[in-house]
Amino acid sequence: MSHPKARLCHIQKWDHFDGYGFNLHAEKGKPGQYIGKVDEGSPAEAAGLRQGDRILEVNGESIANKTHKQVVELIKAETGETKLLVIDPEEDGIIPTEVDNNKTLEKQNNDHPKKEKGQDNGQLNLSMTAAELRAKLAARKKFDPKKEAMDFKQKFDIVQKL
Repeated sequence: MSHPKARLCHIQKWDHFDGYGFNLHAEKGKPGQYIGKVDEGSPAEAAGLRQGDRILEVNGESIANKTHKQVVELIKAETGETKLLVIDPEEDGIIPTEVDNNKTLEKQNNDHPKKEKGQDNGQLNLSMTAAELRAKLAARKKFDPKKEAMDFKQKFDIVQKL
């Protein structure tokens, strides 16, 4: 399987350095495993591994549907060395690094039938400002019985039911 702009980083452990010198983590909302901090002067840095790289393969094996634990096990599978096929976040065309909100809104507006301004059909109005949203939520506040005016007879009936 060929990956454009992917780099193969062959990392070999050194006698005077503990481990490979990089962290592995997942990013919320994005599939895959990513390189976290890469220690300065480490075997990982020397092999060209960079923070933010997404791992495509470990030792020639695709990690597409693997868990964090499985990827760690693959990295540790070969004693003293590991080969990581990685792709830089700028070159990674699979996952957008930035969401274009305007395109998302246009698409969303075109997908739904037109509605009159102010009409609420239970869908989110993403063009609403924070102030408008707070006002709408305030208008929707739940009924508070403590604020309800009650005559003596109603209070007496409630107490009698206890």
